[in-house]
Amino acid sequence: MTDYSGSALRYGLVDIRPVEVVETVKKCGMKFRRVFRRFESLEPSKSFEDLVYSQNTGIFGAIDIPEWFDAEKLVEVFSQHSIKSYENDTEFKKAIEEAKNAERKGRPLTSFIQFARNRFESRRDYYLEIEADRFLRSNFPLSFYNKLVVFDNRYYDFLRILEKIVRQYEFHASCARGFPRYNMYISRMRNEVSPILDQMDSCYLSHTCLKKYVLVWNSKEYEEVLNPEFLDIKNCDSSEFQKIFDNYNSKLRESEEFLLRYNPELLHKELDSKESTTNMFGKLVMIPSSSMNLEG
Repeated sequence: MTDYSGSALRYGLVDIRPVEVVETVKKCGMKFRRVFRRFESLEPSKSFEDLVYSQNTGIFGAIDIPEWFDAEKLVEVFSQHSIKSYENDTEFKKAIEEAKNAERKGRPLTSFIQFARNRFESRRDYYLEIEADRFLRSNFPLSFYNKLVVFDNRYYDFLRILEKIVRQYEFHASCARGFPRYNMYISRMRNEVSPILDQMDSCYLSHTCLKKYVLVWNSKEYEEVLNPEFLDIKNCDSSEFQKIFDNYNSKLRESEEFLLRYNPELLHKELDSKESTTNMFGKLVMIPSSSMNLEG
């Protein structure tokens, strides 16, 4: 599972505003006026828990589910799984807090998005292993899993573009004289970053909608919906599956067109990316299924 889509990234890049703090400090018997800047959360701010429940409510309200499952219970199971992962992810939460609480020194917002990109990059093989393991425990065609993996490529492209934009605006902000101009650059950054995160979330939701549809229709109990033992394509209604799959492909194409506006060289790189993904996935599916114990 990709790291929280764009939702968690909002806490460190969009749902913030800079504030200038003035305090008086006493040193060597003399009083000094100290001015520094940090970030604070915008109010009201939706919690990660609220965002996750909202996303899953939308997903299970949009797809058909088996009669033996209750939509609200499925929302609860999947939401609690994501929330638990997020709560246990002290590294990610620490990066968000450091971005918000950092003073003017350094580039806290750039450091935050670099952290997100670097960590995703280090885990890409793991995400591929998850899909390879599921392919080995299914009768879905390899082309279906290759298409799912394309989302990780798009997500990585989003992160690289976000990093470039954040770095540019934060550099200009750090060179600005006076808090009003500093605040102006950060506000411009938030305005430019926000639609990118919206597009990222839109693609993520179509991706996870497809995956959850396949998972629930291959499960009989709530305890197995996160990772069924076997994925049988015959358990899915062909017309409903095709509708959800087509929507996912549409969102992928939409995201590619969106990204091309920021990076015209992306189309050329995508050709290499698809070939690389196919080759790597081909190697991973040769790993014995018994050697993996994965959930995602």
